Amino acid sequence: MRWEVRRAAELPGGRAEELAKRAERERGDGTSSGRWASFHAAEDRWLLALVYAMLTDERPGLVPDRERLRVAVEANDLAAVDTAMEPLDRAAARLLTKVPAVWWGEVKPRLDTYADAVESDDRELTTRQELDARHVVGRLVERWRKAWVPVRNYNGYMESPGVMWLSAKRWLDARLLQEHGGHGARVRLRDGRPAVAYAAEWGEEGPPVAYRVRELEPGRNGNVGRLVPSLTSHLLVAAADCREDGPCAVCGGVAGMAERLCDGCAPRFILYRCGEPTRANASYGMCPVCRAEEALGGGDD
Repeated sequence: MRWEVRRAAELPGGRAEELAKRAERERGDGTSSGRWASFHAAEDRWLLALVYAMLTDERPGLVPDRERLRVAVEANDLAAVDTAMEPLDRAAARLLTKVPAVWWGEVKPRLDTYADAVESDDRELTTRQELDARHVVGRLVERWRKAWVPVRNYNGYMESPGVMWLSAKRWLDARLLQEHGGHGARVRLRDGRPAVAYAAEWGEEGPPVAYRVRELEPGRNGNVGRLVPSLTSHLLVAAADCREDGPCAVCGGVAGMAERLCDGCAPRFILYRCGEPTRANASYGMCPVCRAEEALGGGDD
C-alpha cells in the first residue's frame, strides 16, 4: 500500500500508472476478454502521463505542494494524495474526451503542439531535477511520435499504431466519480428517455456538471426487447437534466426515475399504497406492512 501511495504522488508517470491500475482493477469483469482489454488499456497509460506533463508545464499552479504530498506519503494516506492531486486530475479530465471529433480536432493537435515545443526546447538546465524532468518528458514525447508513425500490419498494409485515448478519460472519470458521486450507468433524461452516461464533464469542484450520453433504443437481430446504446447519438446533457434509474422494488434491477417496478416485473406485480409489492393476481386484502384496509394501489410503472 505504501508503494502505491508513493507512486500516486509521483508526476507524471507514477500518478498515471496508479490511476490506470486502480480503475482497471475495479472495472475487471473476470473474463479473458475483459483482462485482455484491461492489459492493452494499461499499456497506454503513458498518454495520461503526457497530459499531466503538458498541463503542469502550461499551468505550474496545478503542481501540488511538495510538502503537502510528502506529509501524505509519510502518513500512507492515499486519500490525502488524491485530494492534493485533484485540481490536476480535473484539468486532465476536462481536456480529455470520448468524442472522436473533439479528440482529433482539439486534443491531439494540442498534444502535437506541446511535443513540438518540447523537442525545440534548448534551454540550458542546471539542476539534476530539471534534467530528470526533461528526460522523462522527452521519453513521453518519443512514445507520442512513435504512436503515429505508420508500420506494416499483419495484413501487409501500412497503418499507425495510435493510442487508446478513450481509456485515460475513463480512468479520470472513475477516480473523480468515486470521490464525488455521479452517474456512471443507465440514466433517464428529463423527458423520460432512457440513456447511458458514458463520460462526465467536470467543473472546478464537486460532482459532474454534465454528462455525455447515448440514447437507448430497441436492439436488433432478434433482440428487439433489449435496449442498447445508439452509437450515432452523442448528447451533452446538464447534470440537472440527467437522473439515474432507481432499483426495482421486486428484483432490484433497473427500474426508472419515477417507476418502482422494472419492465419485467411490472406485468406480474402491483404496489400497495405504502410501496410494498405484491403479485398482481393476489386476492383483495390488507397490506401486511402498513395494515391499510384499502388494499392495493396502482403500480407506478
